[in-house]
Amino acid sequence: MNKQVEKIINQIFESVFKKVYNQNKKSLLKGSKKEIINSLLRLEESKKFKTFASKVSKELAKKALSSQNSLWKKYFKVAKKRKYIVLPDTYKEFQLAVYKKAVQHNFKMIKTIPQQVLKVYEYQYIDTLIKQVAEGNLPRGSFEKQLKNDGHKNAKVIARTETAKLQTTITENRSLELGSKAYFWIASNDARTRESHKNMNNVVVFWRPDNEKPKLDNMQGNAGEFPNCRCDASPILDERDLIRNNYAVYDYRTHKIITMNKSKLIECLKKGQL
Repeated sequence: MNKQVEKIINQIFESVFKKVYNQNKKSLLKGSKKEIINSLLRLEESKKFKTFASKVSKELAKKALSSQNSLWKKYFKVAKKRKYIVLPDTYKEFQLAVYKKAVQHNFKMIKTIPQQVLKVYEYQYIDTLIKQVAEGNLPRGSFEKQLKNDGHKNAKVIARTETAKLQTTITENRSLELGSKAYFWIASNDARTRESHKNMNNVVVFWRPDNEKPKLDNMQGNAGEFPNCRCDASPILDERDLIRNNYAVYDYRTHKIITMNKSKLIECLKKGQL
């Protein structure tokens, strides 16, 4: 995971949280969240924030693309030898295509941060704290400390999750550019790994639109795209990556894991679908 990317996303969240809170502290402490909500909506739509999101999107993409660069150069050289795949002339052009998509992903993500901050204020216990302050049962300093602490925790989770999502997005776009149709879901398989993610370990997953990605624990996404998920997507770039006779495959039509023999899987990979 790219710690630099995670740090930047964390800082963006905390700066938005701090700025909006400081601007509307008085009305919030009087028991009203209206100004907080309006401030976040104005910020989200402001020209200044859009310019900022555009600039940082490019910075994050450059940092994230540096990950495993030498490995993908090798993949690119191998893919260039295949006659049935049309690729850019150079690795630099290949990276540029992936970079542009990463920038688009980052821009959308940064633009949602005000909404992520808003979610903190929508927690039910925040209403309870505000009411206690308004009634004089909770010191303002205690309220501010608890609110900032919750915002800080939320920022860390979002930064960690969005960094993993970005890396998965880059892996997906690199893979698709090289003709890959699917990947192996690689789970961490330790005490912190969700049971549903352990069950996905070594399962073949096709690169599909958002509404056809794996559904796990009432959420949807590829490996690494879930909150605090540490799973990886290992792309299938060649038939030679398949060495077993049978494979567990995620069926995006039914959202269940099925068994498929090697020849059938290769046939599906050529078509790009089950």
